[in-house]
Amino acid sequence: MQTISSQANILLVDDNEEFRRFFASVMQDEFNHRVVAAASGFEALEILRSGRAFFDVIFLDYFMPGMSGLEVLQSMNDEGIRIPVVVLTGAGNEAVAVEAMKLGAYDYLRKENIDIPHLGALVDATRERHMFRVGREQEEEQAKEILLNEEATERVRSVLNAITPALNSALADIAVELEIQARGALENVEEGPTRKRLQTVFRELKKHVNVLESGIGVLLSLYQLVYARHEMSSAIEEIEKELEHRIRGMKGEGDG
Repeated sequence: MQTISSQANILLVDDNEEFRRFFASVMQDEFNHRVVAAASGFEALEILRSGRAFFDVIFLDYFMPGMSGLEVLQSMNDEGIRIPVVVLTGAGNEAVAVEAMKLGAYDYLRKENIDIPHLGALVDATRERHMFRVGREQEEEQAKEILLNEEATERVRSVLNAITPALNSALADIAVELEIQARGALENVEEGPTRKRLQTVFRELKKHVNVLESGIGVLLSLYQLVYARHEMSSAIEEIEKELEHRIRGMKGEGDG
């Protein structure tokens, strides 16, 4: 399991300069956390979009001119910025906190009731919850991936099982036809260099057919064991259609 370092990188988003200084001082002096401050939601999004810094937690003021904390949260969701957020609210803004939680905020903190020891614990708890959530989502994604890959593998096996008889039949027909044609061609050829050359040609062709038959059988067996990925599903369908088209074409030529 991934461990959490003692030092956190925090983005503070608040339009109140005095609060920004107080918060940064407490975080740095009391807990040795690094703080980057943004005076508005616009500035915060610019920092996040730049990708120049990594943040463990964002403390986001709800009420700011120009862009509220909820709007910042919504923009983060839309852009796939997945950093845990603690919303800063004032007294009587519990409804706002609920809306923020619906948008993915991890917790909320009333600015007038900040307790310094609790602030440090809140940072640690938020980081731990985020790691747990990310880990759980990864496990769910892996489980989904395994299921989809199993389905794709089964589809590959189904396609191979469907085409194997046709391939084996085609190779058998070739071998039989080759034998018939060899006998017919040699019946009217007297002993001599020409007959020997024809015998050599037919013998080599038969050998190649046998090699093809063995090789295709091995390849089909190996492909049935290959772990197909679900991203290949569309490719599997195209392969199946192409093979069916070719087989129908070969049968049509044979009938003609």
